Amino acid sequence: MSVQAWFSNDDVDIDPGESLTLKLSVQNLGESTESFTIVPSGLNADWVNVERGNITLFGGALGSIDVLITPPKLPSTTAGPTVVGVRTIPTNEPDESIVAETTLNIRSFDHRRIVALQPVIRARHRASYEFMVENHGNGLASCRIRLIDPTGRIDGSFDPPAVGVAPGGASLVRLRARAKRGVFRRGTRTLNFEVGAEQPGHELTATDLSLVQPPTVPGAAIVRMLAVAAILGAAVAAWFGVIDPAINDAASDAVDERLVEFNEAASELAGGTDAFVPVSTVAGADVALSTSEDGEPVFFRLSVTPPALETADEVYTVNDGMLFDLTDLRVENSNSDAGRAALLINGEEAFVWSLANIRGSLFEPNITQIRLEPGDNLTFSVRCDIVGDPTLATCFDAVNIGGRSIEIDEI
Repeated sequence: MSVQAWFSNDDVDIDPGESLTLKLSVQNLGESTESFTIVPSGLNADWVNVERGNITLFGGALGSIDVLITPPKLPSTTAGPTVVGVRTIPTNEPDESIVAETTLNIRSFDHRRIVALQPVIRARHRASYEFMVENHGNGLASCRIRLIDPTGRIDGSFDPPAVGVAPGGASLVRLRARAKRGVFRRGTRTLNFEVGAEQPGHELTATDLSLVQPPTVPGAAIVRMLAVAAILGAAVAAWFGVIDPAINDAASDAVDERLVEFNEAASELAGGTDAFVPVSTVAGADVALSTSEDGEPVFFRLSVTPPALETADEVYTVNDGMLFDLTDLRVENSNSDAGRAALLINGEEAFVWSLANIRGSLFEPNITQIRLEPGDNLTFSVRCDIVGDPTLATCFDAVNIGGRSIEIDEI
């Protein structure tokens, strides 16, 4: 053997991507001058750069050359011990070449990324995201996936919840996200959050995602609803403030006019005099008769005051030797009671009214004259369902009856 070569360090530590210069010592074991060619050797020859590729030494002389070693920062640069070497070839005796080697302890490095396939999704409440967890480091990445949202507005689940990614590899993860609050929105809302991959002893890797929520109740719809509500409110106010009072006033005027006509007719039938001859009164009925050769007009009133949910009656009986022709009726419900009123002739209902439909007074228009014989009865019966005046304990209703009383010997 005519040459000997060795590195100054047998074992060195190095980070991928960094450079390290080592001294290579070369000794000519021959007695004559010899030139030597220095070239990288081995599987990692591309990591090695020799400063001078040729050296000439006298017999027995020793020389040194700088060798630059740069392991690349790639996933393929496996962490752990690996060997690099250079070959020294004598020019005159190439078969006697030798290889000098040293061991590099490659340190591990992290380079992880999360690449979102859909970084922004537009949805009302739920959305599905897909992203890749990539490992560009030279060690195994065993990561747990978690959602990062300091505002607490987003929640979700991952499939899978954890991944193991080899150097240079990637793994697909799906996120089913949902918004936790804000069901009703006037405008568009954007929820920003992150997803991260974490492993004890390593830095957290994260990426940004966004959920864009469109409005559930557009502002234009709210304006239209408010406009409709304003129109309805105006209509209700107009009804109770203008229309209903006008209707009530018109009804009251019509009743007053009818009452005036009724009183005028009664005065004409009485011959223009206010003198009345009393007729028999039964159960509190106030009865008056006027004297006339053709029969006397009669006007009387039957009133009842039944308690709530009870019935009360008032009765008028035609006197002996008299006939009574019924011609006019006017029902009074001054307190707006609710219930049922009826006028019975000899126990049979002839007229029936619902008190809920009577406000104030109600005429029974154009009734057919009904003749009652001596001893016949007129009964005013009221069933009180609801007392209209809360200050009273009973309903208060009446009927005004008009007609003519005729003595039988006048017929």
